[in-house]
Amino acid sequence: MRARARRAAIAASLVFTLAACRRPASTPSPEAASPAPPSIAAATSTTSLRFREVAAQVGLGAYRHVPTYSADKYMPEFMGSGVALVDVNRDGAPDLVVTNSGTVGQAVRAPEAANRLFLNDGRGHFTDTTAAWGLPSRGYGMGVAAGDWNNDGWTDLFLSNYGGGDTLLRNTGTGFQDVTAAAGLTDDKRWSMSSAFLDGDGDGDLDLWVTRYVDYTMANAIKCHLNRVHVYCTPEMYAGVHDRYWRNNGDGTFTDGSEEAGITADVPTRGLALVAGDIDLDGDTDVYVANDLDRNELWLNDGAGRFTDVGSVAGVAYSSNGAEEAGMGTDLGDVDGDGRPDLIAANFQGESASTYLQEPPIGPGRLLFREVSDAVGIGVAARARLKWGIDLADLDADGDTDILIANGYLYDNMGSFMGDVAFGQTNTLFENRGDGTFSDVSAAVGDAFTAALGSRGLATGDLDGDGRLDVVVGNNGGPLEVAHNETMAAGRWLGLWLEGDVAAGANRSAIGARITASAGDRTPTAQRLGGSSFLSVNDARVLLGLASAATADIRIQWPGGAETTYADVAAGRWYHVVQGRDPVPFVPGEHTMAP
Repeated sequence: MRARARRAAIAASLVFTLAACRRPASTPSPEAASPAPPSIAAATSTTSLRFREVAAQVGLGAYRHVPTYSADKYMPEFMGSGVALVDVNRDGAPDLVVTNSGTVGQAVRAPEAANRLFLNDGRGHFTDTTAAWGLPSRGYGMGVAAGDWNNDGWTDLFLSNYGGGDTLLRNTGTGFQDVTAAAGLTDDKRWSMSSAFLDGDGDGDLDLWVTRYVDYTMANAIKCHLNRVHVYCTPEMYAGVHDRYWRNNGDGTFTDGSEEAGITADVPTRGLALVAGDIDLDGDTDVYVANDLDRNELWLNDGAGRFTDVGSVAGVAYSSNGAEEAGMGTDLGDVDGDGRPDLIAANFQGESASTYLQEPPIGPGRLLFREVSDAVGIGVAARARLKWGIDLADLDADGDTDILIANGYLYDNMGSFMGDVAFGQTNTLFENRGDGTFSDVSAAVGDAFTAALGSRGLATGDLDGDGRLDVVVGNNGGPLEVAHNETMAAGRWLGLWLEGDVAAGANRSAIGARITASAGDRTPTAQRLGGSSFLSVNDARVLLGLASAATADIRIQWPGGAETTYADVAAGRWYHVVQGRDPVPFVPGEHTMAP
């Protein structure tokens, strides 16, 4: 009741405190924004992690996200953009897709606001091939999902947008074909945000889950003011919109299966992000949705594509004190090393990055989580920033999970009416101390974490094939940031590019696969997720940190139920693993591998 009373007061006065996002057009540019406030806890200096900003050196320095900050303060203007690390040409190296925005309500984007495709040479250098591949730029761009929805071996894309223009793309191996209409993806022009491919019904092809935000149009846009300054409105002024679940018919078309899947219009929420993975470890793909000022949802799958929201009873719908939060991004991973998937939600400034540890099961289908962000040491620093893209990843290959968060506020003229709150905020890196607790080492890891920008999308992947995870961040109205991982004290590693066997019931992308490695005294785990972070896609390849182990025994639980084990796999190499065959070493970017 206290949270509802607070929200009512905010809405009544049109004051924006815990809303999801607003950003006015003001004179200062995002790149000139002031540093994060001094209230952020000082980072520790005892870390071996090192990251260097290299966007200009790797061919990405000229890119800028181009929104239009209009005098009308249209809400979508501050939201983008997403970034996706996805291997579109099957050479084993992650390429980069970046969504851009343009002008709200404008049918045709200016050339500088077009989406971009940058091909990776395997050594971490990128070339703009947008025109050659025919990557389109419909609508006001938001995010990306990636997966081989037609099982032909080429990774396809889904581009989400505001106000219509969601686009399904078929990858031909040399370009993209817009098959949105032919696939039956009817467009109701609602505001689509993060999305994910997943095999919800276990039939061997990929379905599509799309989170949707609020019922906001240019026609119903309300003019809001704060201290007599025209600002972007709080989302509390608009009704939420239920997510959409597109069921793959297996013949190149999709059917809106939302109602059948349990995602009904009578429970609308303000969805911003999702993570799709096997959360209860029963062999199918579940979905956790981070909602803005609504309770978060944990949709457990019955294996046949029917989902039930158990977020409230499982303990992942609210903050530790029972409040609805402003969820912006989310991810899944094993935070405490007990083998069970944990969840994390990136929230608004003043709220923590809610970290939910999964407890031992209390019965079939009965999950229980405990929120521990303060207990594990991330609460203070996380509350000092407004958080968006997020990733749980082993950045130094020592076998445990670190935390990356992209930060940035809503208004680029915050100082004129909110004191020391700045639009530009530095991004955050929390290093796992090895016992499931964390240190904020952001200020000590190098120049890649010093820029104060309006960061949004975040994706991780090994850009240059050296076995260390690099980071790409998209900034609202700003440049791309590329953090090259130069950690010299990193442990040994092992990389896997997985492809499922359609005949055995798996999807070709192997989305939903679970990997367990036995490496010395460590047992790192990973999942091939269908989506995570905020508007973004991580490298589909799985990178396992082995610490000091020279070899590892690998167990892969494939979508469809089959299991494969490989003994004494040598560290320090990338392997192409096709279900039912032995792993084959490869060098990323060396040559295209035919489907």
